[in-house]
Amino acid sequence: MFMVKRALLLTVAGTLASVALELEVGGGPQREEFRGWVSYKGEAVDVKRDLALQDKTKYFVYLELRHSAKLGFIPLPDLRVEYLRMNTYGRGVVSRTFTFGDITVNANEPISTELRFHQLDLTFHYSPLKTEFLRGSWGFGTKVVDFKVKVRRENTGEEESESAVVPLPYLYAKAAGEVRFVHAFGEIKGLGVDGKNYFYDWRVGAGLHYDVKENLRISLDGGYRYQRYRIDDVSDVSADVRAKGAFGALSLRLSF
Repeated sequence: MFMVKRALLLTVAGTLASVALELEVGGGPQREEFRGWVSYKGEAVDVKRDLALQDKTKYFVYLELRHSAKLGFIPLPDLRVEYLRMNTYGRGVVSRTFTFGDITVNANEPISTELRFHQLDLTFHYSPLKTEFLRGSWGFGTKVVDFKVKVRRENTGEEESESAVVPLPYLYAKAAGEVRFVHAFGEIKGLGVDGKNYFYDWRVGAGLHYDVKENLRISLDGGYRYQRYRIDDVSDVSADVRAKGAFGALSLRLSF
């Protein structure tokens, strides 16, 4: 029995030693300019004109693991985990009367508002196209959205809110290329259930990289990101919300 266990441990250790690993971590600021509308048991209200939600600069962080591991003869997908913090607040005087949930906000009345839309993305992907200068990837994943919208009448103290944690499956594709110390990329995630419920999240960017050592690279990127979420009467909530803006990122990539 001891010999069997030892042989098994040696086999596993040899397999792990033969697997190429590449770990990348990074993050940076993300500008978030909000547009669109949302309704909750009432008519559509504009996120800028009616709810006075402000544009913000928040941040995102990510970790990506690439490897050559297989399950038998089947290659296992690479993994990317990304967290995007997205929330904003507003305060203003409304120009028209509208209903939100169980409260009615009157024209010329002061209100305060909140929108939270934090996102955790888990992406599993393959890279069937890999050359010295170009990489093409495709895959699938799940975006877990921590959602909340709140409206408060400042004169009366009445408020109405709705929150939920929603998993959104998606398809994924990315193309990236590099020449010497310059690189560029474009990627998209999205899924449409029907013409009334869909979302997509795309970004493009470019940057510079420097190989500090043979197995260590540092990169500095900049680009633009655009997201759109369209839902129709899900838990009494309908919305067509867009978030867009420039981003920056600093990353480190380590090869084993």
